[in-house]
Amino acid sequence: MHTHADKKDKLELTFIGEDFWSCPVYKDQFGCLWKDINLGEGKPALYKSSNNDADGEPECPIDREFVIVVPQMKSDKSFQYMMLDRLRTDCDYYLTYGGRYAGVLAHKDERQQIEEMKKLWLAFSEEEKPEWLTWEQILAYEKQMCKDTEAINE
Repeated sequence: MHTHADKKDKLELTFIGEDFWSCPVYKDQFGCLWKDINLGEGKPALYKSSNNDADGEPECPIDREFVIVVPQMKSDKSFQYMMLDRLRTDCDYYLTYGGRYAGVLAHKDERQQIEEMKKLWLAFSEEEKPEWLTWEQILAYEKQMCKDTEAINE
């Protein structure tokens, strides 16, 4: 059984996932698990999880103040990764089922699409560069997609 320091102390809850029934599950600073039986809707109704198991039954309601802690992410670049992947999948579609129609691209223009991909890729540090897309692959997309437009621009 976990003992808490003092009932006056505020519990700091960190979201760790959902249980089998889609209840959000939180862990406090003492290692105890709490379940929100409101399924994350509105004000949390937190109950201690039986046997301190994420899939355990809700037992006793929380009996003290709590705060839900949102972890700080160091230089979160998830949006940039998602955008780069979106641009990559646009290129794949353009070259196959899209019939080389520029309207299927996010930028509606082959050259602009590739330039944005290059810009995003170069903005990552060496440690952050995606393993799923190399610089050489971007250049290959450029060669396949912009060969017709280069003649027009020259």
